[in-house]
Amino acid sequence: MFNKEEAKALRLEFWQKLSNRTRRLPGQKGRKRLWIAENTGIKGLDLRFDVGREKIIVALEINIKKEEDRLALYEKLEAAKGIFESEFGGPLIWDFAYTKDNGREVCRVYVEQSGDMYVQESWPDIFKFMIDAMIRMEKAFLEVKDYLKYM
Repeated sequence: MFNKEEAKALRLEFWQKLSNRTRRLPGQKGRKRLWIAENTGIKGLDLRFDVGREKIIVALEINIKKEEDRLALYEKLEAAKGIFESEFGGPLIWDFAYTKDNGREVCRVYVEQSGDMYVQESWPDIFKFMIDAMIRMEKAFLEVKDYLKYM
């Protein structure tokens, strides 16, 4: 087990190495890959990496505080499920009541893989999964973005 400082240093190293890894993606020409992340253009809808001790998640997350609005956007996204999963290239997990570690409820569409970010030997596999899944998640999101914008 790690103490607080060691865990923090390891998390920082993990994210730095992921960032460095994105510089070697085709078409990046040594530049850092900039993910859409929180800049989706739709308030309350983000693309996220969620890494921990048991699993690695790449997700589209709807985190609007007002439940009625959050569920309305989720239902609209779910109506485009066929297109979204087709663009993603496979099935995803659809959860309208995902509870985050902090207890907050959000809607999530995601893909996950078992893994532990604190096991450095597994980082190459984790990075490969995260990068591939996020590129495909962004592609799927961009296909339905205009449809989702107008509620």
